[in-house]
Amino acid sequence: MKFAVYGRISRDRVGAGLGVERQIADCRELVRALSGEVAAVFRDDDISAYSGKHRPGYEALLEAIKNREVDAVAVWHQDRLLRRTIDLENYIEVCQPLNVATHTVKAGQLDLTTPAGRAVAKTLAAWASYEVETSTDRVKAAKLQAAKAGKSSGGNRAYGWLQNGMEQHPDEAPVVREIIKRFISGDSWNSIALDLNERNIPTAKGKMWTAINVSNVAQLPRHYGFRSHNGQEYKAAWEPLLSQDTREDLLLAIKRGQAIHGKRTYARKHLLTGFIFCGVCGNKMSIINAQQRDGSYSPAFNCRKKDHRGQEVGCGKVKRKKDPVEDLVIDCIMYRLDTPELGELLAGGEAETPELKQLMRDHESQSQRLQEILSLYSTGEMDFNEYKVAKTTAQDRLEALGRELERKTSKRTVANIPAGQTVREAWEKSDLMWKRQLVDALIEKVLIYPKQPGDGKARYKQWIFNPDRVEIRWKA
Repeated sequence: MKFAVYGRISRDRVGAGLGVERQIADCRELVRALSGEVAAVFRDDDISAYSGKHRPGYEALLEAIKNREVDAVAVWHQDRLLRRTIDLENYIEVCQPLNVATHTVKAGQLDLTTPAGRAVAKTLAAWASYEVETSTDRVKAAKLQAAKAGKSSGGNRAYGWLQNGMEQHPDEAPVVREIIKRFISGDSWNSIALDLNERNIPTAKGKMWTAINVSNVAQLPRHYGFRSHNGQEYKAAWEPLLSQDTREDLLLAIKRGQAIHGKRTYARKHLLTGFIFCGVCGNKMSIINAQQRDGSYSPAFNCRKKDHRGQEVGCGKVKRKKDPVEDLVIDCIMYRLDTPELGELLAGGEAETPELKQLMRDHESQSQRLQEILSLYSTGEMDFNEYKVAKTTAQDRLEALGRELERKTSKRTVANIPAGQTVREAWEKSDLMWKRQLVDALIEKVLIYPKQPGDGKARYKQWIFNPDRVEIRWKA
């Protein structure tokens, strides 16, 4: 008889597949004892038969049976092959018409051709399911008990901690503190990730950092002395890496970013988008691809006369290449940060934390009021005119709070220049989001005025460009 040998293990902790190899070796001995030959071997490593997940080896076994490639199946025990009665029913439907026998090392033959044999197989499958369910309940109870006692959950090592989960990692713990301090100061997750990669600091798994990795590490409850389990937090038995005040400051920084997102968003492709205005009519200028004399195209700031709906919004009289304007503004920022005004800008930044927290609470309360107004209108408790007035008032207040929040937040970004670096060095190493935050900390707006006779002879670095046609209005 031609046998198919099947082996499976639910958890392969070392990844060596040794448990499956032992099963297959025993099955080969069984096949020899039955005077058969092994025609095919199928295996599933580290896959549960109870979870319902796809098992490639098992599916291939069924196909071999359907294609009449084998006459019988050899497994170490029935629970290696099946743990759910629904899977057993399917297995019987495949094997019974073809009279394919199933032999086990530990429990003898499973006769699926007779009612009594099928009843025995179903009973074994039912008990296997029961065993898994009770084992799962025991594991869940043990994990809950450990969580309430504040003990480590085991599993993968958390960054900043040793494998036992109770002691801080001497090299990684300072990196965790640095990550959180930098984000609170205004740095972005992405720029922190880029910096860690540049410094060859790996993750806990020895890989490169991404923005989401940095964010996840910073927000781990265990850093702040809590053990998380099924959405609940319990007081941990280990010494916290950071204080609760730091956790509140981190959550505040995250909410602060969410609150001001969309006002003057930092998720842009260009440094000065949203900061450039027409010096003639005051219209906010947009970026277009302008054709040059040689036929090529390059980005340019442009005062549009009409918007996409055909409504008149500007004079349409000013257009200027983006690169020289951007370069001029960067040089001015570098110069500005070397003046005593930088100290004035940063003064009292840390002392504003309580005020920022109150401002965030006000912003959240106002957001809720806006939702309540919408709910009242949707349920008919407020007519359209009442809704329109209330919504306008609430929206104006929310936007005013957002602007105040943005104003108090932006200057903290300037303080986030790493020690030992010049402003120019920090600028070159940072991402666009950080650069835009720094621009926002210093600049109210940039006005571009029309060209005048003689401007064609003026040069600024490599460009034919007159810097006198650009006015920067500073916040400080």
